[in-house]
Amino acid sequence: MGLLAMGSCRKDFYGQPPIPAGPISFNKEILPILESNCAKSGCHIPGGQTPDLSTPNAYNDLTGLGYVSPSDSTAPAQSILYQKLTAGSKPMPPSGKLSAYNLNLILTWIKQGVQNN
Repeated sequence: MGLLAMGSCRKDFYGQPPIPAGPISFNKEILPILESNCAKSGCHIPGGQTPDLSTPNAYNDLTGLGYVSPSDSTAPAQSILYQKLTAGSKPMPPSGKLSAYNLNLILTWIKQGVQNN
């Protein structure tokens, strides 16, 4: 009978990767989630449903219309944005709930103070 030992310096992730350390960028991390899942024809685009989540308007509509604000950092899961994405029998987007990773990324961004970065 032989003994087999294997080691690795590589970190394997089962399921979702960890949320990146440091500040979450609205423009690089949050906006792409909103654009690919929400800013679609008939949904959250100019002339569609509010908030307008298209690239030039997303941050201003989310904060200006009260969907999320820096004060939500103390209770991020209570923000209207997070509630719309997770609560009830029909969370947004209608095509299917966002991945746990994307929801955690948005939650972390809210915890970090809803920065427009």
